[in-house]
Amino acid sequence: MYRSNSYDETFSKEMRNPEFAQQYLLELISNEDEPMTIEEALRFAIRRMGTSDFAKLVKEQKQTVDKFLKGERHPKQETLDKFLRPFGLKTVLNVKVVTKKRAA
Repeated sequence: MYRSNSYDETFSKEMRNPEFAQQYLLELISNEDEPMTIEEALRFAIRRMGTSDFAKLVKEQKQTVDKFLKGERHPKQETLDKFLRPFGLKTVLNVKVVTKKRAA
């Protein structure tokens, strides 16, 4: 089986530990210097753990994960939640009030 240069077997095994995976993904998205979106963080993790391993973990077809990884598919919130479920994470939509200043 072909593995990309970024595949890391040890990392793939560690990502099966929900506590490790959760901490890892949250660090990527909350990093002060270079925060990632959840999609970027997932793509980064998938490249390191391998598409096949990730697809098995999230119970999704490898082709679906490949399309997401290549940026050909932008998943709906339900799909992102499916990708995050094994790690004990879920997306949340937030709304905040934005006030406009009146022109004088």
